[in-house]
Amino acid sequence: MVGKSFTKVLSNPGFLLLWLGQLNSQLADRVFVYVLMIHAYKLTQTNVGVSIPLLAFGIPSLLFGPLAGVYVDKWNRKGILTITSIIRGVLILLIIPLVSKSMVLIFLVSFLIYTTMQFFAPAETASIPELVNKDDLIVANSLFMITWMGASVIGFGLGAPLVNYFGNEGTFVAAAVLYFIAAGAVVLVPLKSKEKRPLHLESSIRRDLFQGLEFIRRNSVVRYSLYKLFVATAAIAIVSLLAISYAKDVLNIGAKNFGYLILAVGVGMFVGLGLLERLSRLLTKGTIVVMSFILSGLALVALGRVSDLHLALVLIGLLGLGNIFITSLIQTILQQHIPRQIRGRVFGVQNMMINSAFVFPVILAGWLADMYGVMWALGGLGWLVLATGVAGIFLPKFRAV
Repeated sequence: MVGKSFTKVLSNPGFLLLWLGQLNSQLADRVFVYVLMIHAYKLTQTNVGVSIPLLAFGIPSLLFGPLAGVYVDKWNRKGILTITSIIRGVLILLIIPLVSKSMVLIFLVSFLIYTTMQFFAPAETASIPELVNKDDLIVANSLFMITWMGASVIGFGLGAPLVNYFGNEGTFVAAAVLYFIAAGAVVLVPLKSKEKRPLHLESSIRRDLFQGLEFIRRNSVVRYSLYKLFVATAAIAIVSLLAISYAKDVLNIGAKNFGYLILAVGVGMFVGLGLLERLSRLLTKGTIVVMSFILSGLALVALGRVSDLHLALVLIGLLGLGNIFITSLIQTILQQHIPRQIRGRVFGVQNMMINSAFVFPVILAGWLADMYGVMWALGGLGWLVLATGVAGIFLPKFRAV
């Protein structure tokens, strides 16, 4: 049973501490982005304007993600996890006096926060095999991916009540506290110190970086898996962006309450969590992924045609269910196909691709929503996600992932 499997890995003290660090860090990230999105929307009143905070979230991944993975394979991972959590907590407190002054300064500090995150994410993912037995690796890895997606959704959902009750400044403080809690958890994780390796040689850094990229290029399973993770993450990122104007202009529940729509994604994810293990016994991972893309695509196409709140919540829940199937299974496939010695580099690229899904697709979706309407943009996204699933039916290599 899925409950027993997760209970087993969570009974491992080292893994539990790492997981708590991930949970608090992810919640802080998303609560922080939520406040920035609301602030940007109030200033610009456009969907493109809302994408500005997401740029601060995604651009550092494009610039530093793969390189950060190289250093993760060389540096002490516990130190990386602890220091980057503390730095993010301090930086987020520095934003409080800037909220009413300059969006440019807010963007710059946000950029620093998410640059720091580029080191945290691959260090975290690469540490999992050091803490659990080989037989528990798939379950542990699935739990981390579920938590990554779930915390992303719940963090946005928590943003609405936090802002309503505590205001922007109080919500920033809450996010900083979550970062400090994450630091307190990961500093206790029993990770072995890594042997020091020379970092000053530019050729060594470049060689290690290209080794990771070459592995991805040659391994079709890893390559297609990363592409599908990009599409699945972009879908959630775009829905998060468009949910503000969808809540305000289509559902008429107010812009600041868009977080409640994102909570519906979380409900779908938790329902999917309960079904995933049983379904994986009946069907192959690749088949479930294909079916999930088709389900998510159809839900988005339908979402672009409805204005009823209850029906919209059901469709968004189906999107969450399909998304957790996709991300959990693909992350498991990746963990099985990536050698231990280059995990930091490959997961650095994965982190870059996942977070870059918050950049170009989000900007394009915001522009399309401003030009043609939010419902048209949601429908277009649905057809793209649906096409990814259909490709899995007709392309054997694509379906194998």
